[in-house]
Amino acid sequence: MLLVEWDGTLVLGVKQMDEHHEKLVSILNRCYRALMLNDHQHELEAIVGELLDYTHYHFHTEESLMGETGYFEAPSHVEAHDVFIASIEDFHVRHQAGESFIAMDLLMFLKEWLVDHIRITDRALARFILGEGAR
Repeated sequence: MLLVEWDGTLVLGVKQMDEHHEKLVSILNRCYRALMLNDHQHELEAIVGELLDYTHYHFHTEESLMGETGYFEAPSHVEAHDVFIASIEDFHVRHQAGESFIAMDLLMFLKEWLVDHIRITDRALARFILGEGAR
């Protein structure tokens, strides 16, 4: 039961980024499964916690790559990361406050943001890294 299938449209050619993105897609699919199996209240806290931890780790790695390669679009890319983290933290607060239907909101946000970010923003970074011969 997958919402997003890991396929060639998400592969960027930078091994570390691809491995991280595949893990994030896996977390997204766990959220989807929990929602479809009506187990989202039990699973959501763990999923959001894992998502926050892993995105901090992943974004730190990407931002290090940007610094190492002198990526010219780093400021706007980092800003996109910051907006994502703030949004996930907001979902976490809303969940802890007992807001209904938070799993569906989180799921739709994750799917849209993650897939678009990988296919557009991170693809530009990967092309830059590969063009520079780094990694």
